[in-house]
Amino acid sequence: MLAEVELAGISSCVPKRVVTNKELEALVDTSDEWIIKRTGIRSRHIAVEETANSMAGLACKRALASAGISKEAVGIIIACTVTGENLTPSMAGSVQKALGVKTCAAMDVSAGCTGFIYGLITAASLMHTLKAEAALVVASETLSKYADWSDRATCVLFGDGAGAAVLTRSEKPMMHFPMLCASPDEADVIVIKKEERPTPFNKKINTNTEYLRMKGREVFEYAVSAMEDALNALSLKCGSKPFTKIIPHQANAKIIDYVARAMNLRPEQFFVNIDEYANTSSATIPTALADAYQSGWLEEGDRVALVGFGSGLTSGGVVIDWTMPKKRSGENGRTYN
Repeated sequence: MLAEVELAGISSCVPKRVVTNKELEALVDTSDEWIIKRTGIRSRHIAVEETANSMAGLACKRALASAGISKEAVGIIIACTVTGENLTPSMAGSVQKALGVKTCAAMDVSAGCTGFIYGLITAASLMHTLKAEAALVVASETLSKYADWSDRATCVLFGDGAGAAVLTRSEKPMMHFPMLCASPDEADVIVIKKEERPTPFNKKINTNTEYLRMKGREVFEYAVSAMEDALNALSLKCGSKPFTKIIPHQANAKIIDYVARAMNLRPEQFFVNIDEYANTSSATIPTALADAYQSGWLEEGDRVALVGFGSGLTSGGVVIDWTMPKKRSGENGRTYN
C-alpha cells in the first residue's frame, strides 16, 4: 500500500544549449515544418557540459527548496534513468553525495520513459515500509548522447533534461490508484545497447557503440494503447471523484492528440510542453509537472492523472491530489546547469 503522502516540491533542470529544428536541417534531410507537423517539437535542450548526474543534483536541490524541507529530512532517494553515467555508483548515490545527505535509502530505477511513475510509486511504498518522512524522486536523461544524429527518423525526437519531486507525509493519502505494468518487447521496438567489453576468454565482442534504435510505427501503436488503457483504468478507479487534468509522457504530440480524440477528452485537459523539450524519456513527466505548476496550470485542489509508456515495454499511471499552494510572483523552479 502507499503511505499517506503528498507531492510537496517540484523542480526541473535543463541544459543551456537549445537546438532548434532549423539547426537540424543542416545535419539531416529534414525541415522545421516536417518535424512540427509529425511530432509537435520545435526545439530541444542538449547537454554540452552538463551530465545526467549534475542535472539530477541541481533539480533535487531546487525541489527541496520548493518543498521547504532540509536535506536531513530525506530518507529515500529514487533516481530514474536509462542514461546514467556509471554502472556504479548509482545516480541516486551521486545525488546523495551532491546533496550531502549522510544516510538514506538510495537506488536507481530503469523503466524507460515510465521511469518517473515507477519511481514515485516505489518511493511512496518505501515511505510506508521504512517509515520515512520524506523522499526524493528524480528523473534525469541525456538521450542526445545515444541518438544517431545522422538518422532523421529518430534524432529529431529527443532532448536532455531532469525533473525532481519531493514526497512528504500527509494527514491523508494524496496519491491514489498506482498502476505499473510491463510487457515483453518481443520485437525490440526500442533498444539502446551498452558497450560490450572483451575479456581474456572472449576477445571477439564488438566494442562499437550502438545508437538508440526505434521502430516508429510499433512504438506509436503501443503508446496509444498503453495510454488509453491507463487512463480508462484510472478513470474507473476514481469513480465519483474523477481527475480533471492529465500530464502524460511527452513522446510525440500526435500520440496525445490521438488519445484525446479517441477518448473524447478535451485538449485543454492535457498539459503539453514537448514543443520546447522534445522527448526526454523519464524526465518528461516531472519536467511537465514543474512547468504546469510554475505556469499556474496546476492549482491547489486539482486532481491530476500521470500516465507513462516507454521501452521495456513499460507503462503506468497514478492520480495525485495537488496540494501545493499557488505560485508566488517571481518564483521559478527551473534551473540551468
